[in-house]
Amino acid sequence: MLKKRFLVLVLSILGLCNVVAQTKYDIGLRLYYTGHDVLLRWYPKDLDIYQKCAEDGFIVERRQLGSVDGWIPIETVVKGSFDEISQLEKVDSKAGMLKLVLYKDRTIEEVTKNFPDSINIVKQSYKDMTSKQSGPYFYGMFLLSAEFSVSLSKYAALNFLDETTQTQQEYTYRVRPRNAKLKYTSQEVTISTSRKTELPEMTQVKIEKIHEKVRLSWYLSKELRKDYSGYNLERSEDGIHFKKVNERPIIHVSTSEMDRDTCSYRDLLPKCGKRYYYRITGVSAFGFTGKPSNVVSEMVKCDYYVKPVITRIEFNEKGEADVQWRIDNPENQTVRSLEVQRAERMHVGEPDTFIKISNTLTPKTTHFVDKKPLNSNFYRVVARGDEGQTGYSSVVYRFPYDTIPPDAPTDLKGVVDSTGLVTLTWKQNPDNKILGYRVFMANDSTDEFLCFSDTLVKQQVFQDRLSLNVLTKDVYYLVQAVGTNYGHSKYSKFVKVMRPDTIPPALIVVDSIMQNEDNSLVLTWYDSPSTDVEKVELYRNVLPDTAWVLAEAWQGNKTPQSFTDTLSFLGEKVGYRFKIYDDGGNVSVAECPHYHTKMVRPHCIKNLTVTKDYTIGGIAVAWQRCRCSIDFVRIYRREDGGTMKLLKTVKFNDTSYLDTKVYVGHEYEYIVHPITETMSDTEKAKIKY
Repeated sequence: MLKKRFLVLVLSILGLCNVVAQTKYDIGLRLYYTGHDVLLRWYPKDLDIYQKCAEDGFIVERRQLGSVDGWIPIETVVKGSFDEISQLEKVDSKAGMLKLVLYKDRTIEEVTKNFPDSINIVKQSYKDMTSKQSGPYFYGMFLLSAEFSVSLSKYAALNFLDETTQTQQEYTYRVRPRNAKLKYTSQEVTISTSRKTELPEMTQVKIEKIHEKVRLSWYLSKELRKDYSGYNLERSEDGIHFKKVNERPIIHVSTSEMDRDTCSYRDLLPKCGKRYYYRITGVSAFGFTGKPSNVVSEMVKCDYYVKPVITRIEFNEKGEADVQWRIDNPENQTVRSLEVQRAERMHVGEPDTFIKISNTLTPKTTHFVDKKPLNSNFYRVVARGDEGQTGYSSVVYRFPYDTIPPDAPTDLKGVVDSTGLVTLTWKQNPDNKILGYRVFMANDSTDEFLCFSDTLVKQQVFQDRLSLNVLTKDVYYLVQAVGTNYGHSKYSKFVKVMRPDTIPPALIVVDSIMQNEDNSLVLTWYDSPSTDVEKVELYRNVLPDTAWVLAEAWQGNKTPQSFTDTLSFLGEKVGYRFKIYDDGGNVSVAECPHYHTKMVRPHCIKNLTVTKDYTIGGIAVAWQRCRCSIDFVRIYRREDGGTMKLLKTVKFNDTSYLDTKVYVGHEYEYIVHPITETMSDTEKAKIKY
């Protein structure tokens, strides 16, 4: 059912609903007048009709309005030869499908000779193409490929250019099989040469931003479905000069009723902070593009890493609050302006009550004086970027009557047990007017310390439970004393606490497994990013054996990231497993799926050369040995394209042979075949004597 639905989609994309899908005709037809010539494309209804007609070709007939001549044959269109399609296949892999459709027996013979391991795949492909269930799907894909390739449609005998028309006339065309025994009917289509064929205008294009991508969508009207096979997406940086984004035309594939009439395409915006412009052009079945759609634009704002850090808030003799800060800007992004905001209260779950209390400040400003602070003040500094981004400092609370703060706490110590329970202790503050203490924490000594004690700590001891499932090892604490008049002391010296290591090291990521010509396997991977890796072990498993065998081991957190398994594999399923040990005794295991090795024919000889020997007279055949164990070597010869015959069998260590039974003016082809324990590849060479 899925393939059937997809075929309908493909046909509707190509505008073939009015051509192929009509049961009234066996061969649908479409015309396009360029202003000078008439282009024809035809569409046999199914694969069977196409194969029968293409065998002898198609006859294009024309009838001119008002002429008494009736239907006149103007051209016989025939398929490309096997060799022509083979040459096209070298640059367009889709030509392989056409070759199998038109030259099944020769294609199978060629694959059997050159790629015997793939013959079953080719036979199954042809079986699928001709079956009732999946045949229409493959035929639809075949027509789709021909829509976007002039060369492919030419060799498929599905197009024709009529260069004999006259202007201001009306012509009716039809296409019939060259074989008169085939009684297939053709659609008859009339076209006027009074003006060039006009392609429909594009429908309105809409744009939607999704993170760093944009989604372009447009409605598929009946006119678009009829005349366009696909679409091109064009992008511009200035809205004037556009370049195509997609490599192949965009086709419409719908998965539900909701997007049945809407075509869409997603594009990654190349650079944040820059506006990009888009438009869509339709591509007809004849390769022409219509007028572009409306232009839409979008941009993605760059992530903003600018962070103001409040370093100090002091009250002077007048009761004014001097707010001081620095700017952390690791990415060197633009700071357009700064401002200071204040709130009187903060409650979790309620909207912010911050208001701007400063003018717009320059990026180089480092402090601001609040001349009329409130009884309760929550301050923060805001940085703004060129694209409207916003960076906020942490909120700092200050009470206005802390003109005589207490001394800073001293002798701060911290210990942690295996469960992550931290116990902090410090000396009692010598000032008797102490309301309590505030405890601050940071993951790095250079980071901003954040207060995380819910209430003021009354004693000189505090406990915290650390999360062990994080990658950072160190935690830093400091303490601040709060006086009875809410004056805040300076911070104590920080203390560093080490988390107990319970997290296994990050996994190694396998990149690829490849099999070499000598049947060995090459495994590549990316190292674990963990810095505490102590040892890495690589294990191998070959099914059906269940045991894992140690293949290699490395000390430290760096490995070669590549391993060549020199065991000779011939069709087995091989799996690999990494064990990563860290210095805390934690172990991670990374395992990749089993790789099914192939029966690869080894290359046991190389650099085959054939040269004329003028001293003795004859043809010298020479080669070089590889590292295979060779039993003996057979030399075959074909004269002037005749039958390949065994010429000579030589010893395993021989690397040359002189053929004296040759004649001037004849062409000779040689095949050298090393005989080994397993089947090995041959080497070929030709020469004219």
